[in-house]
Amino acid sequence: MPSKKTVKKQIVRFVVDKNLAIENHLIGLWTYKNQLHSLTPKFSERYEKLLALSPGARKRSIAKELEWRYSPPKKRLSILLAKEMNAAWARMEKNFIRRIEKIHRRPFAFSSVRGVLSSADRFGYDIQHRWFATSMFRNTFAGTDTAMHELMHFMFLTYYLKTCQEQGLSEKQIWDIKESFTTLLNLEFDDLRFNWDSGYPEHKELRGIIKKSWIKTHDFDKTLAKAIAFVKQK
Repeated sequence: MPSKKTVKKQIVRFVVDKNLAIENHLIGLWTYKNQLHSLTPKFSERYEKLLALSPGARKRSIAKELEWRYSPPKKRLSILLAKEMNAAWARMEKNFIRRIEKIHRRPFAFSSVRGVLSSADRFGYDIQHRWFATSMFRNTFAGTDTAMHELMHFMFLTYYLKTCQEQGLSEKQIWDIKESFTTLLNLEFDDLRFNWDSGYPEHKELRGIIKKSWIKTHDFDKTLAKAIAFVKQK
């Protein structure tokens, strides 16, 4: 009797989760407070109002904002979008994992990760609890593009955070390098992506240094050394 074929479980699953969506809004608030990225006046005004509240009141305020998005009719639509994202990701996950392991020369360190649909303007993540956020307002492939971007962060912080800290880099310098390394998505994953990973304007020069080093060496450690040297001398 022939043995049953083992079906490998999909690692990344897109989900609808109100509590994690609220946490994503709070992560956006934290990055604003720590000046890790710039925002439009509209979003800055919202974050300033939230910062004036106590932590508990902030969470309640965000929950109230999101309440109508999780009414039964709206939630059904979000679940449909999550299913579409899961179907699209299933077709590319194996290829993506193989390539990201090759780039870092290290195994993908996560057996399961949730992609949480969010209404926020920024998409955060929590490596300890293995989730990242993506937009509920864009097309299916915006979800898969965001997954690649955030999973690059997962790999960087899992394997290279300690290296950066040992080099005496500040939190902001580490943030800059981590965000800039996603330029590799344009070089190594373009056929899997719907959109270009453009990064933040303030990282243009650093992304160019990373790109040049990667094309020359195809060595993540050497390219990271170049990035560290650059942020140290700024």
